[in-house]
Amino acid sequence: MSNRDARTRKRLIGTLSAVASLGLATGTALAKPPHEPSVDIFGNISEKVVHRSGPHAQATRNFAPPAGSTAANRSPITYHNGPVMTALSKIVVIWYGNWAQPTGTDTAAGQQIIRDALFGLSAPPSTGFTNYTGITTGASSGLGVYTQTGGSAVAQVSSPTLIEYPQPISAAYGGYVLTDASVQALVTSFASSAPDPNAIYLVLSSSDVSESSGFLTAYCGWHTYTTVGSTAVKYGFIGNPNKTLTACNVNTAGVSPNDNPAVDAMVSVIAHELEETVTDPLINGWYNRSQAENGDMCAWTFGNAQTKLANGSYYNVTLPTKGGGSRHYLIQRALAPTSSKCYVNATGAIQ
Repeated sequence: MSNRDARTRKRLIGTLSAVASLGLATGTALAKPPHEPSVDIFGNISEKVVHRSGPHAQATRNFAPPAGSTAANRSPITYHNGPVMTALSKIVVIWYGNWAQPTGTDTAAGQQIIRDALFGLSAPPSTGFTNYTGITTGASSGLGVYTQTGGSAVAQVSSPTLIEYPQPISAAYGGYVLTDASVQALVTSFASSAPDPNAIYLVLSSSDVSESSGFLTAYCGWHTYTTVGSTAVKYGFIGNPNKTLTACNVNTAGVSPNDNPAVDAMVSVIAHELEETVTDPLINGWYNRSQAENGDMCAWTFGNAQTKLANGSYYNVTLPTKGGGSRHYLIQRALAPTSSKCYVNATGAIQ
């Protein structure tokens, strides 16, 4: 899909007479009924939403990342009657693989960049920081709100509560080659004792791990859900892209705001997957007629408010850290539901 993330979504199958039998007028938007996303014989989950890989040439050249259009998307995002996440209790991170390598990226410092980003994305708007989350939550922005039937709205994009689990390379999950099924197995393993419908589970793999359904060739991350007992558990996969950095990074090769290009690239994909998960957790909430979610519609665009750092990298977002400091990041823009335009900062409506 040109300028859109690749997406696989099973469609409702029915005829106009079937629609009429439900007592609904032709053309009424129907939510796809939630069900367990299926795993095929190859270990792939068809009903997941992937964040396509980026413009590979960008990261080899020394110029600013793409700003993107300030116009409204021609195919506006609309609501399809499914739920949104009106509460987000915690982020559960499963660190799969070896995050203590001498690679300069799979390190404790790299993990801290991600922890700081997850906290920063949960912070309410404040002076001196980018109100990135307000684009999705509508907090003090006037850009609209992602709501569900009944009017309840997305409460936040991330959570200050972070639960972490290390998971070394294990043959039980495919070793160095994950499949969609093994990502799901990781999530269900760590969620099984107390699955939380208000949490988002993220499997973050180290750079020596591949994902057989297309990591670094077709996508940089994805999200979906599964059912643990009777609980719908929302989860996603984002890998460290250091093996093919240009697939998921648009900063000049070798530099990034936090001096870890692969992990900085992960932060942008994580933000993308979080904003899509809270607005379309069961893949039947908010998307457009091309079935692109809010993050998809702004993918690989970074706005006009970019700043170049001394090391040659660019950033467009500044967020607080839990320790009272701040970090810069280069994060893809998010979509405002009312205008269907892409923004990087809800305060002042900066595109």
